[in-house]
Amino acid sequence: MIKLKIKIRPKRIKYLEFSQSLESLKTDLIKQCASLLITKKNKSFTIIAELNSIEKLIRFLSSKELILLSGAIRMLTEKPEITIHCAGHQNKGSDLREIRLDYLKKQKKQPFSEI
Repeated sequence: MIKLKIKIRPKRIKYLEFSQSLESLKTDLIKQCASLLITKKNKSFTIIAELNSIEKLIRFLSSKELILLSGAIRMLTEKPEITIHCAGHQNKGSDLREIRLDYLKKQKKQPFSEI
């Protein structure tokens, strides 16, 4: 099981706008994951997506919905904490767009089993 965890704190004046963006994408994001948990606490959001394989992670990272979420995070939030937990591997960062592009580049260079 692969886990993508994103901790987000929207900018104070952008909280409602980010919340609405996330809510509009939620249904489509859920369809792509084995499970999706979104929690709100102290004006922050935590999104945890679980995926069954690297192939599904790559599909999820290249999905239109995650591209839109990545744009909303970039424009409406403070610096997020993003972690991808794979079997024996962990990737941390603060820019979902950069992490997405990094994984997509790896996918082109290596077979899935080597990532």
